[in-house]
Amino acid sequence: MIRKIVLSNFMAHAHTELDLAEGLTVLVGPNNIGKSTIAVALKILARNTNSNFVLQHDQKECSISVETSEGHSIQWMKRKSPSYVINGQTKDRLGRGGTPPELDETLRLAPVEFEDKDFEPHFGDQKSPIFLLNRSPSQIAQFFSTTSDAERLVAMQRLHQRKRSEAQTQAKLLAEQNESIQKSVDVLVDVPFLEQQLGGLERDRESLNQFEREIAQLAAHVQRFAGLMIEQRLEAHRISCLQDLEVVPTLHPTEYLASVVASWHASSINQACFSETQNVLMDIGPVPTVEDIAPLAKTTIQIEHFDRDVAFWSDCFRLQSELGSPPCLDSRMEELEERINVMVETARDFEKYNLLVTLLGPLSPAAPATTIEPLADTIKRCSEIQMHLSDTSSTLEQVRRTIEQLDSEASAWLETDPVCSTCGAKITSDSIRFSSHEHEEAR
Repeated sequence: MIRKIVLSNFMAHAHTELDLAEGLTVLVGPNNIGKSTIAVALKILARNTNSNFVLQHDQKECSISVETSEGHSIQWMKRKSPSYVINGQTKDRLGRGGTPPELDETLRLAPVEFEDKDFEPHFGDQKSPIFLLNRSPSQIAQFFSTTSDAERLVAMQRLHQRKRSEAQTQAKLLAEQNESIQKSVDVLVDVPFLEQQLGGLERDRESLNQFEREIAQLAAHVQRFAGLMIEQRLEAHRISCLQDLEVVPTLHPTEYLASVVASWHASSINQACFSETQNVLMDIGPVPTVEDIAPLAKTTIQIEHFDRDVAFWSDCFRLQSELGSPPCLDSRMEELEERINVMVETARDFEKYNLLVTLLGPLSPAAPATTIEPLADTIKRCSEIQMHLSDTSSTLEQVRRTIEQLDSEASAWLETDPVCSTCGAKITSDSIRFSSHEHEEAR
């Protein structure tokens, strides 16, 4: 059974694909859209008949391809001459009207031969009778007795009769439904007239709405006109009253009078302010004696300092609660602390040496010795002191170089870590040198 048909550049079909369903497939549509071309294409595929008229204009080739439910693929092509491709194998040089031997077995659309005559059970022209209906009874009997598909044809006849009976029953039901629908439609025969009347009523309603809008506008105009009439009567009454008045006298210049009135008004305001101030001052007693406010100022300063301390400690406690555990310092920080301690000890020794020099400076010269032993002892002590001073000087020079080296290392470290990782405060070289940096949470 054919499952799929594909036509390319074939008559009216530039490219058409048809996926056929199980059982019977019926093509329905207007005239001249290519329904009969499908049957012509299948007949050319099965018989390789005359195909000089099927190629579209300005095209070099056309083709017919089908796929069957048994898995076969058959393609008919025409360039200069027809050729077949059956299951991937090309078959050409067929001659006029020739077909490959395996085509009939694969496509299963071969004609039935009887007494040098071919019966065509698979194809029929549009205006020719249905298969075997134009043959004599003897030919029909001979066909059924010789064809190998007689049982299938009988089954097809029974199926045709059954479907004809079903179609008649369906036609009867459709006729009854049509009659019922026609009765329902007859009830609605007055709908166009009612629709026309409804359209007229809609137009009348729109006209009434327009009249209502115009009436509202006219009412507003009437109300406005009544107001204008009232104003006109008032103006006429004013004019009639003003006609009885005398001519307005000529006024003298009022600039001097205006300046006098302004001066009088300012004098009145100043007098009122002076009187109010006098009344207030009469109620005030003598000026009290001012006592010493130094203790009060001191207490005020202490209170301000206390408030600042309270705010500072509140911020410290809040920040301490928000901070996590302090980070661990590396071994380089411990080495730096050891060097700083050495620098501090060296600085203390240097201070002691300066203090010793300061204390020995104002001493008076030693008294003349009566014996050589005190002088020898003094010389020995001076030598010892000189040696100590020399050692101290070398030690101080070494300390100075160590301090310079530590300062350079501290400066290099500060370039990479300028902020304390514990409290976030800025670290300076002086705070490292004198160990004066205190964390905020410990302060």
